[in-house]
Amino acid sequence: MVVLDKHGKPVKNLKAADVQVLEDNVPQQITSFRFVPPAEAQAQPARTSAPATAVGTAAPQPGSRPLHTVNLICLVFHNLDPVARSRAIDVVREFLKNDLPRDTYIGIFVLDDRLNPVYPFTNNKQELAGAVGNAFMLRPLDFVRASEAALTANPTQVSINTVVNNATHTASTTFQVTGGEVSPTVVTGAEVSTDIGANAVRGNQVTESRDFSHITGMRETDRIINMVTQFGRLPGRKTVLLLSTGLPTTGDPDRFQSMVAKANASDVTVYAIDASGLTETSSAQAGKLALGQVAGVSRSQTAISRAGNGVDNTMGALGAAKEKSRQGDTMNDAVRNSDMQASLRALAEDTGGFLIANTNEFRKPFQRIVDDMETHYELTYRPTSSKYDGRLRLIQIKLSHPDWKAESRTGYFAVPDLSEFATLLPHEIIGLAVLDSKPLPHAFDLHAAVFNFHSDGQNRQSALVIEVPGQALTATPSPGGGGTHVLRNQILAVIKDAGGQIVDKFSLDAPYEIADSKLAELRVTPLVYTHPLDLPLGSYTAEIVAMDREGGRAGSSVLPFDTSNAEPGIGMSSALLIRRIEPGASAARATDPLTFKGQRLVPFVETALAPETKPYAYFVVYPNSTNRAKPKVRVEFRVGGELLADQTTDLPAPDAAGAIPMVIRAAVHTGQCELKITSIQGDESVTRTLTYAVAAK
Repeated sequence: MVVLDKHGKPVKNLKAADVQVLEDNVPQQITSFRFVPPAEAQAQPARTSAPATAVGTAAPQPGSRPLHTVNLICLVFHNLDPVARSRAIDVVREFLKNDLPRDTYIGIFVLDDRLNPVYPFTNNKQELAGAVGNAFMLRPLDFVRASEAALTANPTQVSINTVVNNATHTASTTFQVTGGEVSPTVVTGAEVSTDIGANAVRGNQVTESRDFSHITGMRETDRIINMVTQFGRLPGRKTVLLLSTGLPTTGDPDRFQSMVAKANASDVTVYAIDASGLTETSSAQAGKLALGQVAGVSRSQTAISRAGNGVDNTMGALGAAKEKSRQGDTMNDAVRNSDMQASLRALAEDTGGFLIANTNEFRKPFQRIVDDMETHYELTYRPTSSKYDGRLRLIQIKLSHPDWKAESRTGYFAVPDLSEFATLLPHEIIGLAVLDSKPLPHAFDLHAAVFNFHSDGQNRQSALVIEVPGQALTATPSPGGGGTHVLRNQILAVIKDAGGQIVDKFSLDAPYEIADSKLAELRVTPLVYTHPLDLPLGSYTAEIVAMDREGGRAGSSVLPFDTSNAEPGIGMSSALLIRRIEPGASAARATDPLTFKGQRLVPFVETALAPETKPYAYFVVYPNSTNRAKPKVRVEFRVGGELLADQTTDLPAPDAAGAIPMVIRAAVHTGQCELKITSIQGDESVTRTLTYAVAAK
C-alpha cells in the first residue's frame, strides 16, 4: 500500500491504527503492518510475508506467497522535434540502466492528439532498450493489447472494464487507440541558436504562438487529460516519465488544476523531463523575444511613418495599429507560454513528481524516482471468507486522515491452489473477469459436455469436452505476411461443487497460424478441447468461457453435471459419439478416459452431422467381478423411431483395470438417429443411448 498526501507526496509516518481494510465491504483484521523504506525494498526484492499473530510482527511461513505490487512506468514522448527526439531516446536508455523494483512493467507511448502505445508493457529491459530507438517508427498498438501484461499482472477490477463490454454482452476492447505520431513539424520548445536565421525563425514562432496560443494550449491540455484518462484505467502505481520540450497551456488556472486533480484521482504521478537538456540558451529566450516585440510595438506608436515621397505610408500605419490592438495578447502569451518549463514543473510537482531540467546528469534524479516507487507499506490480513469461488473480491482501504489517499491492489480473484502453478496466468485472469461479469457474454455459441467413466465408489473419472465453432474465431492476416492468418483462442473452465467452491480448473491459450488455403476448412471444423476430471461423487457445475482474442469476443456456457453412481452390478460409461481418432496420444494422457489404445478420441458435443460424416461410438463396460456370466453388448439402431438394426455380441475380456473399452462404427442415416447400447451380464444390464441428427444429402 502507498499512501499519498494531498500534494501527491508519500506519507511515511502512518500507523496501523490509521488504516482500515474492507474486503467486499466486510471489515478485516490487520495482522501485521509496517513501513518499508527504499533501501530495504531494494535489498529484499523477493521477500515473502504471511499472516502474523499480532500487529507489528510478520514471520514468513512455508508456502507463503511473495508480496505483489505492480509498478507501471509509462515512457511518454511529447512535443519533441527531431533533435530533441534523439536526446529523449538517450535519456530513456540511461533510465533503463537503473535497478527497478520487481513487478515493474514499462511501456512506451507517443502523446500526440491521442495517446499512442508503440511498445507494450514488459519487464524485459533489454527489449525496451532496443525498442526505444525505434519509438517514432513503430506502428501504434491497440491500448488494451499493449497493456495486457499490466492488466493481468495483478487481478483488478479494471480487467473487467477493459475486457468485457456488458452493453453488447461480448468480451471486447472498450476503447481503441490507433494511428498517428508526433508531427515532425512541431518545434515548440526546441533549442534556440544565436545566429540570425534561427532568431528569425524564433520570431516567426512567437507570432504564430500568439495567434494560436489559446488553441494550442487547449490542445496540449486535452492531450494530457487524455493520457491521464487512459493510464487511469490501468492497475497498480502509474509513474509517467513525460519526455517533452515544454507544455503550452491556456493560462486558465481552473483548467490546469482540474487536469492535476484528475491525475491525482487516477493515481498517476508525472515526472517531467525536459529533453532539451543542458544548453547555453535560457529557456526564457522566447519570452524575451516576445517582450521585445511588445516594446517594439509600443515604440511604433510614437510617430506615423511616411515614405520618402511625402505620401502617407498607410499600410505601415495600419499594420502598427493592428499590432497595437493585439499588444495585450502578445504580452499574455509571452508570460504564459514562453517559459514552458514552468508548466511542466507545475504538472509534475502537483501530481507528486518533480521536473528534471537544465541538466545532462540524470543518475541522481532517476535514483530518486526509483526510491519514490519503492516506498510503501506492507500489511496482511486473513480473509474472513473461506469460499474460493473465482469471484473478484474487492479491497477497500480507509484512512483516518481525510486528505490522504491510499493506493493498493483493488482486489483479487478467489481461486484455490489447484496445482504447482499457484500464480494465475494472464488469460486465466481475463477469463475469470469475463465469468465474473453479469450477464455472461454470448457473442458465439459454445458447446460443452461432461462424460462419466469409472467410479471406485468414492470418486469418478470424467471428461470435460469443450467445442468451439471454427467460424467463431476471427482470423487476421499475419503481421509478416507469408500467406497465413492468425487466430487465438483462450479457454478457461472452472469446476465448482454444490457449495460453489472451485475444485478444478482447465485453461488453454491456443494461438494458431493457418495457411490461407486451409482457412475455409477451419471455418467448418469445430475446435475440440478435452480435460480429464477425477472428482468425489456429487453434483457440480462447469463455468466455461472461450475468448476470441483477435476479434475481442467471447462465448460462455454454464453446465451442471453429476458424478454420482448410477447403478450397482455391471457398470457402463457414458456413450460418446466420436468425431475422429488421432494417433500418438502422449504419455501424459495415459490416465485420460478419452485415450484408447494409445490414441486420442475426439468426441462430438453438438450432434448435428453432415451426411458425409463417418462417426464412431465409444463406451466402456465395467463387468461385475462377482458375476461369473460372460458380458455381452446389444446395439439397436433406430431412425425416426423405426428399428433398422439390432445386434448382440460377446464382449472381449477385460483389461488389467477390469474395463472393456469399445469403439464401434456408428450408423448414419438421414433423419433423427438413435443408437441404443445395452451391456448385459447374466441378469444384470445397463443401457446408454446416443441421439444425433443427420442432414439430407
